[in-house]
Amino acid sequence: MKYTENEIRAVKYYIGDVRNLPEDGFWNDPKAYCLLNALFFSGITAESSRSAEGKRLNPEILADIPRLTSFFEDLFSVFLKSPAKKNSSTFRVERFSDYKVMRESGKTVSFTSTSEAGFLKAYQDRQGIALLKFEIPEHTPCIRMQEFFQNYVKPEEAEILLPPGLNLHFENLLFSEQEQQILDADGKPPLISCAVSVQGISRACPEDFPVLPKEGNIAGIHVIEALQSGRIPEDDEIFVYSAWKKAFSGRILHDFLKNSQFENF
Repeated sequence: MKYTENEIRAVKYYIGDVRNLPEDGFWNDPKAYCLLNALFFSGITAESSRSAEGKRLNPEILADIPRLTSFFEDLFSVFLKSPAKKNSSTFRVERFSDYKVMRESGKTVSFTSTSEAGFLKAYQDRQGIALLKFEIPEHTPCIRMQEFFQNYVKPEEAEILLPPGLNLHFENLLFSEQEQQILDADGKPPLISCAVSVQGISRACPEDFPVLPKEGNIAGIHVIEALQSGRIPEDDEIFVYSAWKKAFSGRILHDFLKNSQFENF
């Protein structure tokens, strides 16, 4: 499968490999995924939890809507080109707050990084964690990084990235003794362990979307700047930003699901 330069750039950017990317405040951010993922969650709970963990949220990401839109279009285009070639079992140390949203919605809400190498210690820097064991069937839209890149910068992570919009089934599991030793950023054990099976792709996406609130991205910049400085964002800016990102992410996701050919896998 051939990928365009923009598609390759989008995947590199998402995983934090910013080598040889344009030297500006957007493309030079190796932790951009922190905010990129938060854009698919309602309200500002995701942004608040990441900021509380000391994660850097880059407001420059929100400064240029056409640039952000193009990035997402390129990233989603890769998923459309890369169905899984075989069944895979993967693992993820998830924020408990994000796990609850996923379980309640019954689908991947945002981009979801999983690993064939077990529960990665690098992802235990979260406050309150859930241990998720994924079963990814053949033909699932995903990006297997070691296949996508000839020189993958994080081979030890054995990453398979899942897109938003995949239907999920959850089943609670008992902790093994080893899993009970996995601790979160506060030194606390995981709150739950689950088997998660991918079961097709969601089609529950509206055709009609609200108009993007004017300067909703600017309100988002102010919200992010407040969170990063330890201040409480203004209520009116939270409202406008939340409405903007719901409309923005909804449009992006709708186009992906509409173009997807992965109805049965």
